[in-house]
Order: sequence, then structure tokens, then C-alpha cells
Amino acid sequence: MAGGSARGLRAVLSAVLALGVLGMDAGASSPASAQERRGLLDMLFGNRQPQRQPPRAVAPPEQRQIKKVRKPRKADPSASRSSTGRSSKAAAAASGAAAGAATVALAPVEKSETARTVLVVGDFMAASLAKGLEEAVSQSREIKVEGKANGSSGLVRDDHYDWPGEIGQVIADVKPAVVVVMLGANDRQAIREDGTSLTLRTPEWAARYTERIDRLAAAVKAGGASLVWVGALPFGTDRASEDMVYFNDLYRTAALKVGGEFVDVWGGFTDASGAFTASGPDMAGQTARLRNSDGITLTGAGQDKLAYFVEKPVTKILGLSIDDMVANLGSQQLSATDLPAINDLAATTTTPPVSFSDPSLDGGESLLGGAPGAPLAADGSARSRLVVAGAPLDPTEGRADHFNWTGRSGAVSPTTQDNAIVFRGSTTLDELRRGTGAPASPDASAAKADEAARNLPAPPQN
Repeated sequence: MAGGSARGLRAVLSAVLALGVLGMDAGASSPASAQERRGLLDMLFGNRQPQRQPPRAVAPPEQRQIKKVRKPRKADPSASRSSTGRSSKAAAAASGAAAGAATVALAPVEKSETARTVLVVGDFMAASLAKGLEEAVSQSREIKVEGKANGSSGLVRDDHYDWPGEIGQVIADVKPAVVVVMLGANDRQAIREDGTSLTLRTPEWAARYTERIDRLAAAVKAGGASLVWVGALPFGTDRASEDMVYFNDLYRTAALKVGGEFVDVWGGFTDASGAFTASGPDMAGQTARLRNSDGITLTGAGQDKLAYFVEKPVTKILGLSIDDMVANLGSQQLSATDLPAINDLAATTTTPPVSFSDPSLDGGESLLGGAPGAPLAADGSARSRLVVAGAPLDPTEGRADHFNWTGRSGAVSPTTQDNAIVFRGSTTLDELRRGTGAPASPDASAAKADEAARNLPAPPQN
């Protein structure tokens, strides 16, 4: 029995080996079958198909794309320069061209012999104001600008330049009608005198600084010129802007004390919340760079905008009006002799009244397409009666202007004799009022209605 079991197991193993050899021979016949060789467990416990991965497509060498890495371009060193001087004007011109605002540079006109001088004094901000104001009044023959600014000056360092002590001599040399003062950008420092140092914005510092402001304003007034004090601008740092607000209060008080004008230009260089902004609307209404990268100095557009705020009070103080401008026009402009006289203007604008019922109206006597100057003839036609005589056309039955609804074609006739309303039907209204029961025939009713219409009085002729 044991021998039989051993022989049976040996037969099974031989069969399995034979099947494995056959499977190997079949798998070697094709490359695809070689990748799917079946093992002993697959043959004993089932035909499990392995999951094949999809073949990976490999592009030919000539179709492969090589990615190129582009090196970043170097920044243009000229674009990183701050827009100062000529570069600022070029940047402002480029921004204006991009916005589509074409500006034409006009040559300055020749100043008249009676032109009055506007003297601009102060620090480097006053120098920018003088440039912008000079360009703003370049077309006015009655205003000329003289700039006498000292870039590093102020009211704190009187050892560098003493404005209260020097302004009298400057006024005597220039003989201005108006003196425009703008300073304070260099005064954010301690006052040193007699070996002591007064800290900025302390009560002692404020008293000494206010004294110097009052001396400068009084010296301008004593020189016989009108004073226009321009307030300080906001700066790029909050601390500096706070100091400028503090200075503006002192400048305003000193200017008004001597009867001068204080020009507040703060709002023109801030945003909607009142904070510093480097860009804003320029004179053309386009967004432009007003301040340089340092947050202090002005660009060309900023100079023009600053001068715009100062030009109005200066013109007001000088008393220039439209009559002065007409009387002092340059040779390249319209002169006073080219203007019509007042009597001629009155004569040319006065015309006789024209009646609405006048057929000729403005003097025309011919219809469109007719002979010029030929009067209209009254030939008795409908056109002649309407155009020449102004008579209305005869009403036509069925038209909107035909109001006579009597006769057989109308439904109700107008007011008849004794204010009786006549209508079409089997009886009349008079018969109903009389109480007669005999209905009238339709023909009799129509005849009575026609007779009543004929007896109506004739309408008055207009």
C-alpha cells in the first residue's frame, strides 16, 4: 500500500515536470510569452494572468526637445536713476506722452517795462518753487520771477545764512512787489547759541524759532513788499511730516500777523487720507511722479504743481485783471486795436424784432428751390392761400380737421335749434319729449335732422 502511494506521487511529480518543460518551450517561442512565464503554483492552483504595465513610449533621438534656460536680462542702469534735474523732466515728458496729453512748449514772452518782480527766497525747496513759478508766468508780460534761494539755509543755522538780517538788502537790490518765502526743510535740528543747545520742538526751541520767523516777516513788510509764505510739504517719513505740520502752524501765525498771505500746499501732495504720496495728478490731470526717490525733493511735474498753488495768490496781490492782460498783450498775440469798438459791438448785436406772423421771418422772400429774391405771387392756389395769405385749407370729409359731422354720414349732429340733439333711429328726441307714441319712419327722422342742420346759423367769419 505504501509502495503504491509512493508510485502515485512519483507519477504526479513527473507529470508536473513535463508540463513545466512544455510551458518553458512555449514561452521561449515569443518574446511576449517570455515575460509571462508561469510558475508551479500557477499551474497547480489556477491560471492567474499577471498585470502588465503599458509600454513606455520613447521618442526617437531626433524628436526629443531640449529645454533652453534663458538668462535674465540685466537691469538698465539708466532706469534706476532718480528723476532729478533733466532726467526728471524727461520722465515727466514720457509719462505725459504715455497718457496721450500732448503739450506744446511756448517760448517765454518779452516782459514789459512795467512788469513787477516776484522775489522767491528760502532753501532748496524755494529754488524748486522759483523754477516752477518762472515757467508758470512765462506767458505773462507783467510778472517776472527772481529766485534768490540758498539751498542749505534755514532759520536754525543763522551762522550759515541769516535770512532776517539779509532779506532787507536783497529786497533793496531786487525791488520786488511780492516776496515769496518757503523754508523749513533744513530746520529739523537743535538751535545752538551761547554754548547751549535747544532740542527740537521744546518750548525753548519754539520760542527762539518763532522769534526768528517774526523777524523775517517784519523785515519783508518793512521793505515795502507784500509777503506770501508758502507752507512746507509732507515728507516721505512720518516723523519729518509731523515736524512740517508743526512748522506750518508757526508760519501761518507769523504771516497773518503782518498782513501777509499763507499758502497751504499740503493737500496737493498727499493722498485721500492725508498721507505722503510720491505720485499724484499733475497739471494735465494725469498721474505723474511728483517727488523723487528721497521723499523730499520735487520732480519737474512737482515743481509745476507747487507753482500752481502760489501763482493765484501772487496774481491776486498784484491786482492783475483781464483789462490789464488785454492792454498789455504781446506782439505775437492779439492787440487791443484788433478788437472791435464797443459802439460797433452794440450796433451789430441789435436787430429789429420779428413778428411770428411775418411770412418772410428773417427776410427771405422765396421758397427753397425758387428764384432768389422773387416775391411770392398770390395765384389763388391752395399753396398760395396757405403760404402767402395764411388762410387754412378747406376741410376734407374724413380728414382729422373736418369737424362737420352733419348729414347722413354722421352719427350725431352739432347743436341744433332749441339745443335739440338729433340722432338716427326709429324716432326723434323731440317726439320722445312731446310724448307722442307714433314712431317716425327712419326716412322722416333723417329729413327732420337735415332740415335742422340747414337752419343752423352760419359760423362767424374770422
